[in-house]
Amino acid sequence: KLKWTADCNNIDTAARDYVEDKIANSKVYLIGLTYCGWCTWAKEYIVKMGFSSSDIVVDNLDDLPSDVPYKMDIINYAYCQYSQMKTVPQVFLNQNFVGGASDTRQAYYTGAGAKAAYDSGAITRYNMFKKEVKKAAIEFVDDGVARSSGGKYLVLSKTHCRHCFAAKDCLKDAGIPDSDIELYEINDFQTHDEIKLYKGRLTPTPYTPLLAYNGKVLQDHAALVKATGCSG
Repeated sequence: KLKWTADCNNIDTAARDYVEDKIANSKVYLIGLTYCGWCTWAKEYIVKMGFSSSDIVVDNLDDLPSDVPYKMDIINYAYCQYSQMKTVPQVFLNQNFVGGASDTRQAYYTGAGAKAAYDSGAITRYNMFKKEVKKAAIEFVDDGVARSSGGKYLVLSKTHCRHCFAAKDCLKDAGIPDSDIELYEINDFQTHDEIKLYKGRLTPTPYTPLLAYNGKVLQDHAALVKATGCSG
């Protein structure tokens, strides 16, 4: 975490112009630090989206050239205008602010990152874009299932899905704390269709919700009832 007193009433104009130019003229712009492990992690997910390493323009605040604005003026502007974050990385994809490392990973999982790569020209063919979306969907499911190890639950849901309502009611009825549930409403995900197709390979049906418990995909609602002990 960077330590400074944010001052949004006194924005340095040179820093403002510098950051806005980097955002406008970069497929990916990342504000970071040379020793920041989360920055490295975010860059790995950005490459997975379909960007190349050369597409990522990085300003490490501890290693800036002498001819650019003062580093704290740069991060102060990014904080005030976009992020409200005092941590790095701060990531912009195709001129849009995404967030930090976890937000970048989520942009990969949802397919928003692949869409940004395609829209920016980093991915040049539609079939390659669809390939990246499929890869992200499968990794999203597999990683989420793995994170459910240790007695936790993964729920990939839709907001207007009666079977999803039933699953969420079951978890509530069983008294499962929110901290033990990783829940995503996937309606607007670019990866939505591929998540459902992958679910169809893992369970008898491709329909939401996709449920996992303790590191394993649950095959149906009856399996959720058995895992939770809910009334059904």
